[in-house]
Parts: sequence; structure tokens; C-alpha cells
Amino acid sequence: MYPSNHWLRIFFLSVTCLMFAFSACVKKQTPSKEHPGKEHPGEEHPGKEHPGKEHPGKEHPGEEHEHPGEEKKEHPGSTAHNFTAADIKTAMMAHIKAHTKETNGTFVIRDEKTNEKLKLEFVKIHDPVRKIDGKGYFACTDFHPVGTEATKLYDLDFWLNPEDGQLKVTKTSIHKHPKLKASNWVKQARYTFVDDEPVEVE
Repeated sequence: MYPSNHWLRIFFLSVTCLMFAFSACVKKQTPSKEHPGKEHPGEEHPGKEHPGKEHPGKEHPGEEHEHPGEEKKEHPGSTAHNFTAADIKTAMMAHIKAHTKETNGTFVIRDEKTNEKLKLEFVKIHDPVRKIDGKGYFACTDFHPVGTEATKLYDLDFWLNPEDGQLKVTKTSIHKHPKLKASNWVKQARYTFVDDEPVEVE
């Protein structure tokens, strides 16, 4: 006995409904392709991934004062310990020039030991010039008497100290005088130094 056409129609309708229902479920589980770029919202503002770059100058605040020492006035060369060898020599030459201006280049000094008035010509400043802690600066020089041979030399010492931001000679002394030995001129010391203080040589 075969089923009637009525039951066959009901069977096919049921299968068709199940197929539509299954197709609808599959569509709901498939991801949408409408907005592929939205899964990475940060890419919409790529510049925001490095917020520090908005203020590049702020990442090194110390650069605003690259030379902080320039703001201070304690080390511009106005204090004693900042004078260089060149400064000492410049001050020395200025002193010698000032003291020979009226005497046609002759440096006049009285010998305290002999009371003789010496007329000398400048030869050179010895290297190195020196700084004496707590006592300023020091330079040793060679002079020779006007009109004599070049090998006849006096050794003069100069002490310098800062005054109004500049080095000034504050003391001059004859350290060595020329002495003839075996037909040669040598420099005879009158004093030596002990703890940076001159001590007379007997």
C-alpha cells in the first residue's frame, strides 16, 4: 500500500523548511566582510602610537640649558684661580711696557743689596709661570744691563695678584745677579724658595 500524495507533499515541505533554516544558521555564523579595517582601530590615527612625538623638544629638558655655567658669574675669569699662563704673561708684558715707556725701553730698578740703580733691557719670561696657592701668581724673567754683552743677565722675579679683575704686578725682586767666573757670566742666586717663601742664600 503506497502513501497518498497528501503525505508526500507534507514530507517535501518539511524537508524544504529544514534546508532554509539550516542555510540561515550558516549565514549568521559567517564573519562580516563589510568593514575589514575596523578590527585595528588604532590604525585610523597612526600618529597616536607615539604620543611623545607631539612634543619632541620636551623629551630632553636639559637641552634648554646646554651651558648652565654661562649663567653664573663665578667662573668667567674674574677670580684668581682662573688666570692662565697666557694671562700671566700678558700682564707681565703690560707691566714691563708701562715701566719702559718713558725710558726708551729701559727697565729701571734699584738693587736693594748694592743700592745701585740698574738700567736693564728685557730678554724673556721663563717657562713655566706659576700659581702660588694663597699668594697669587709668579713669573721669573731675564734682563741684561743696557750696553753690555747679552750673556750678562739678571734674573728678576715678579709676583702678581688680581685687582679689579686683572692681574697686576705687586712685587719685584732681584733673584740672581750676574757674576763673572772663568771669563763667563753666570747668574748668582741671592735666595731660594722654601714652602714658596724666599729664603736668603748665604
